[in-house]
Amino acid sequence: MKKFTYPLSDNDIQTLMDALAVMVNVIPDSDLFPPETIDLALFYSEQIVETFSSHNTNISRNMLQTLYMALTVADGIISGDIPADEESKKICQNSVFGILKLLPVFDEYFGA
Repeated sequence: MKKFTYPLSDNDIQTLMDALAVMVNVIPDSDLFPPETIDLALFYSEQIVETFSSHNTNISRNMLQTLYMALTVADGIISGDIPADEESKKICQNSVFGILKLLPVFDEYFGA
C-alpha cells in the first residue's frame, strides 16, 4: 500500500472537515452510493473528526478513502452534478480552492 505523505496544513484540514460536513449532510438521503458505502463513510467520518480534533494527522487508508469521497462529493456539488441544500453549496463554494488543491493529491494517492 502506498504511504500518504502529503503534509496537511491547517487550511487543508479545515477544507477536509468542511467537505466531510457536507458529505455527511448530503449522502444519507441520496442514491449516490450503496447503503453499505454510506454507512462506512459515516463511520469513518466520525473517526476522522476525532483524529483531527486531537491534532493528529496520522490517518488510516479507510479514513483517506472517506476524505477522498468527501472531496469528490464537494466537487460534484460545486459543479452542479450533485444536488445539495443551499448551506452545503455555500460551504463548498467557500472551500473551492482547497477542494481543487486537494483533489489531485488524493487522485494521485488512489491512482485515479
